[in-house]
Amino acid sequence: MDQLFRKYINSVINPEEYSKVSDFLASKKNEDIIYSLIKPHWDREMLEESEVQKPNPELRDKIIQAILISDRETVLRKLSVSRLKLRIAAILITGLIISTVFFIRKSTKVQYVAEMQTISAPFGAKTNFTLPDGSLVWLNSGSSVSFISSFEKSRLVSLKGEAFFEVENNGNPFLVSTEYGDVEVKGTSFNVSAFAGEYFQTTLLTGTVKVKEKRTGEEVSLQPGQQAGIYGTDFKVENVDTDMFSSWKDGKLIFRNENLLSVTKRLERWYNVKIELGSDKRLSEISYTGTLEMESFSEVLQLLKITAPIDYIYDEKTRTIRIEYTNNF
Repeated sequence: MDQLFRKYINSVINPEEYSKVSDFLASKKNEDIIYSLIKPHWDREMLEESEVQKPNPELRDKIIQAILISDRETVLRKLSVSRLKLRIAAILITGLIISTVFFIRKSTKVQYVAEMQTISAPFGAKTNFTLPDGSLVWLNSGSSVSFISSFEKSRLVSLKGEAFFEVENNGNPFLVSTEYGDVEVKGTSFNVSAFAGEYFQTTLLTGTVKVKEKRTGEEVSLQPGQQAGIYGTDFKVENVDTDMFSSWKDGKLIFRNENLLSVTKRLERWYNVKIELGSDKRLSEISYTGTLEMESFSEVLQLLKITAPIDYIYDEKTRTIRIEYTNNF
């Protein structure tokens, strides 16, 4: 249970493990064990708070949740939306479900009602869920997915941010639409990254997909191990290590010679923090290679500091981490 609890705290737990942890926390007889599991994480966060001086509301909410667990058993169990047969297993926190009803009228008579479902993962959290057709979706921090209630017939998903899909093959095309490009599949597993202001990338693990750039209408087909990306005006396909672009769903961040600016953007979403870079141009020359798995944000900052000529300060008023170049390396 200690290992499962660590995975729960660090947002890398899968749906089956989440169910086990939920049942364990819901039992009053486990109160002493729960306290012993929470205390080390609480002590560590208190120590880190004195170093970085930034509160951790997510951990606080988990502790409060564990203390009040006996009164909230139904909240801790897997959320079931029976009307859509949509099962959502939350990692850290449950994805937010927002429903908007659109009425399409002809004259004065309502002809059709379509319900739009939106599932979101706030910054600092991730979630995974099952679509009505049985396809699985992992949603990264700061991302959202929208689809209509008649999903089985028209498998269209609108994505903002990043998501990993394992698509069920039911004979109907599955389309992921983003601001920058569309991805069409039938049955396959792939990752799509479409954050605002960043490169659009589709990475294929299994099966085949078609990727269409919206600006030019250019379309390419991918094979497993390939990635289609939009880089400014360039739309290109290349072979990649797929783990680098899909491991986030398993609680890992992998960097391979990645520049500091790109690293900090990923860390901002992952830890729900604000990071600013100083004006020294030498910061743009710093790159990192490595893997992060279940490290706290303070530990990550220390890793960045000891592997490159940088230092950081924390602004308590704006709650912002500022990274500066240093000659004391």
